[in-house]
Amino acid sequence: MSNAEEYIQKFKELEAVVKETFGLNDWDSITNFLSKRDEYRPFREEIKYCQEVRNLLQHKQKIGGEYPVEPTREMINFLERTINSLKNRKKCGEIMVPISRLFFRRENDSIRGTLFKMREIPSGHVPVLDNEGKVLGVFTAVSFLNIIADRKGNPLSPDADFEDAEKYISFDGHDSEVYRFVKSSLYVDELRDIFEQTYSGGKRLAMVFVTSNGMADGKLLGTISPWDVLGKENLG
Repeated sequence: MSNAEEYIQKFKELEAVVKETFGLNDWDSITNFLSKRDEYRPFREEIKYCQEVRNLLQHKQKIGGEYPVEPTREMINFLERTINSLKNRKKCGEIMVPISRLFFRRENDSIRGTLFKMREIPSGHVPVLDNEGKVLGVFTAVSFLNIIADRKGNPLSPDADFEDAEKYISFDGHDSEVYRFVKSSLYVDELRDIFEQTYSGGKRLAMVFVTSNGMADGKLLGTISPWDVLGKENLG
């Protein structure tokens, strides 16, 4: 098999994988689609060039029974890497910080003790869980400031726990930040779309909770921050 024949075959495979993966129609251009996705945008020119070479090979007449150009092995390898990156898309469960390495608190844990621990780690967003591992809310520096402000100068009791601060850790208490719950099987590029949609809506997606059922009433498995998503997908 010549390089040209292998190249045409690989490009057809790429088209099939992209359309199956993202549910595109037969008439949709995979080149335009991939070029608009963040993880493939750095390779936009290469993808466009590959499309042009494929069109030349497949839609133009041969001269003397031979193809007008012969793609290089690196071009074929590029198509193979792109196909493999699509077939092996990372899932949220692969990039999350698992609960075994996560700093979290239980509803009966001390607020003061948590503050001291936050200075050591440090951690800006601390999930607060119930005894079954469900996320009740998030404790942040803003949460603490709101507690102090509402107490009007009265000192915080050493025995105060998160059960006493329910409204301060509630998801509704974070005006500029939002939180999402997802399954571990969600693809990272799909999660990136959720981040972008949230930002375009004027909110900041501060943390993603990966739970057993992808919902708020599921058991926490791990967390994902914006930094965990950035740069995780590439063509290898």
